[in-house]
Amino acid sequence: MSGDTEAANDEAVRRIAAVEPCLTGFEPADAALGLLAGELGHAGPPFASVDHIPPPVLNALAGAALHEGWACTPADAKRRIAKGEIRLRSNYALGTVSPMAGVIRPSQVLARIENAAGPGHVHATLAEAGRRALRFGVYDTNTAEGLAWLDHVLAPALAQALPPGGLPLLPIIAEAVSLGDDVHQRNVGGMYSLMRALDRLDAEARGWLLDNPQHALNYAMAAAKLALDAARGIAASSIVTAISRNGDVCGIQLAGTSARWFTAPAIIPEGAFFPTYGRENAQADLGDRAIMEAYGLGGAAAHIAPELARTMTLEWSEAAAVGHRMRDLFVASHPRLRPASAEPQGIGLGLDARKVVARNEPVRIHTGISHRDGATGWIGIGVAFAPVACFAAAIAALNAGARP
Repeated sequence: MSGDTEAANDEAVRRIAAVEPCLTGFEPADAALGLLAGELGHAGPPFASVDHIPPPVLNALAGAALHEGWACTPADAKRRIAKGEIRLRSNYALGTVSPMAGVIRPSQVLARIENAAGPGHVHATLAEAGRRALRFGVYDTNTAEGLAWLDHVLAPALAQALPPGGLPLLPIIAEAVSLGDDVHQRNVGGMYSLMRALDRLDAEARGWLLDNPQHALNYAMAAAKLALDAARGIAASSIVTAISRNGDVCGIQLAGTSARWFTAPAIIPEGAFFPTYGRENAQADLGDRAIMEAYGLGGAAAHIAPELARTMTLEWSEAAAVGHRMRDLFVASHPRLRPASAEPQGIGLGLDARKVVARNEPVRIHTGISHRDGATGWIGIGVAFAPVACFAAAIAALNAGARP
């Protein structure tokens, strides 16, 4: 690694570590993101064409169009998407992240996360409940009612419960990892920590959140994006600022190449499937949630989450070993996330694409698994990988003189 790259990466890590994410309020996506009528956001890199949109994402897009009143039937919504009458935009280009299909519509309410230590803000979606949800491609009466409840009941309740000045998120994430969360697939500790911080929350909202701990993930995702965004535009830096999948490809971005995506085919996850389902039913990996791995958590912190390893029927020795391998792909340790279980290395900060390529080590992603039919919903949890080919292409561009 050249001196220029080392200095650039040091600066990237310094900027990432300096960010103080704070949940400050809630606002609709049209105002928050500039998302217009007839536009929908989605997870992952942009699609090469509408023919590349997998069923879970296409069904989620069609459901969102129905929910917004832009179409009368799913077939009509899909026709409008195919003809370009409904414009699709990558969540990253909009300044947000969202799990699985990640579809965002103009009227939905988003959480605003600001940097309390300087400039910058991002937005988080409010995660739905259950295995049959829009993020897995399901849109029916129950889904529609759930989306309306998030917008009109939960968001106002959360806004009312926020402390003056907002809620700092790094302490929530730090407590979550100390309680054994990987802060991607397991978020039980994070939800308990969030509940303690929101002590004015009403009973209905509190009960719903405790029943749906994955809801805490979305705030952590936005916090990670806000921090990693601070490293964008640093020439020569090989620090990863994004990892995301759209069900067709997996893509990454680097600090030194700004918003340019480097992609390879998304893989089908391995994992623990719910009864009657198996890998043959699984959709290739999708969602913006791998921002957590880019931030040093999720699959990059497998060595701090023994309960998750048990859930995925993985021997603890194997989970710990792969977690330590992932940690070695980072250039520094996080100064604020230091659970005893991660000593002496701590949690990684600054995922280095050059190390990924040099070691030929794909980045482990803890992920949810959607049925590939786009109608059944969530069918398991497991492990996917960000292919080395993504990182190799990014480093080739950086070596060729790509500029931010």
